[in-house]
Amino acid sequence: MSILTLILILILSIFVVLSFHELGHLIAGLIQGFRFELFVVGPLGIKRENNKIKIYVNTNPSYYWGVTATMPNDGHPVNAQKFARVLLAGPMASLFLAMIGLLAFSFVSKPFDLIFFSLGALSLTTFFVTTLPSKAGMFFTDRKRYQRLVRPGKDQEVELALFRILGKYSKDESYKNLDIKDIKILIQEDSTFFHYYGLFCMKAYLIENEKDISAEFEQQYSGASKMISKRMLVVFDNELRKLNKDYAANVNGK
Repeated sequence: MSILTLILILILSIFVVLSFHELGHLIAGLIQGFRFELFVVGPLGIKRENNKIKIYVNTNPSYYWGVTATMPNDGHPVNAQKFARVLLAGPMASLFLAMIGLLAFSFVSKPFDLIFFSLGALSLTTFFVTTLPSKAGMFFTDRKRYQRLVRPGKDQEVELALFRILGKYSKDESYKNLDIKDIKILIQEDSTFFHYYGLFCMKAYLIENEKDISAEFEQQYSGASKMISKRMLVVFDNELRKLNKDYAANVNGK
């Protein structure tokens, strides 16, 4: 088997493993009556737009490792428990695929055994990465977020605020209609990423609503920006640059 074939098998296996993990989240959300909003893995993007399902090419690098959004149709308190089940479903889907892949590896012949071994090994790795540690880089893992959601308190409020923000953005493709209360909940969070993302959402909200941004806020945002990775910051800076460009165009067009 050539090196090129091995690379292709690995790339395909990674795509399948990430897709299966995100499908676990997605199916769990739909079963509980949540509304589909977004499913992205690698370059594949599927989203709800104007109440229609649209397939598109994802160009956002931060989404390449997979992201899914399903949102409830109401603000019922039980949604915290439902969101928790959605988070748990991803690792469970990965564990299921790992068992299938490694079991099939024992029965199939070459070269298909390598395909199933890759699926099994990568899925098992995904399961452990999303359950054993509390964080993967700057982000809480699925297991940790599950624990944050099932326990009433500040952590639960932060997680629910994040879900509402992501759901609203994926629906509107805009920060203009975000709830200020949700943004402030993130800003007040001690976790580096949540705090920064709250400030980012506030800045995007102010730009899209054509409101002034104070020097004090800019200083706060600049300080928080230094605490996240440069690669991630590039993605958010590009988004703000686009919003500022759109804002300038609107002003000039008036």
